Amino acid sequence: LGLSDLQVQKVVSSHSIIFRYRLDEHLKPIVLWLAEVGIGDDQVAKVITKSPPLLSQSVERKMKPTVQWLSDIGVGEAQIAKVSATFPPLLGYSLEGNLKPTVQARRDQGLGEAEITRMLASFPQLLSYSSKRLTRRMAVLAARGRLASSLGSAMRLTDA
Repeated sequence: LGLSDLQVQKVVSSHSIIFRYRLDEHLKPIVLWLAEVGIGDDQVAKVITKSPPLLSQSVERKMKPTVQWLSDIGVGEAQIAKVSATFPPLLGYSLEGNLKPTVQARRDQGLGEAEITRMLASFPQLLSYSSKRLTRRMAVLAARGRLASSLGSAMRLTDA
């Protein structure tokens, strides 16, 4: 995989269950699938280091359906690879419990498919925030005419 000693230490310390996985049956298929999605060999180590729990996900039951859904809503192949490499936890999120409701809430706020796709491609962490927090931030930015350019920065702020 090309992980450095420090990266291996980080993965093992945060996801020790990795020792239970069989290389050929579980880990290798995940790594090969990440390459199929367009994540380069040099980025696979970074993806695994950023999100060790991905190693416990099912490619067939979790990751492939997520990538298919991203494609279905208009995210292109290159953007899917970028989103997956930038924010790998997204591949493990629940479609029904998180991803679809979050995108639907943006539609309900009046955002079009192109705007939603552009936001996801530039700031995939958008899908990790609670709908309430996201709705408040988007309303403030929209009122100021700065929604597209400032959402990522605004979402990183605390709710103090």
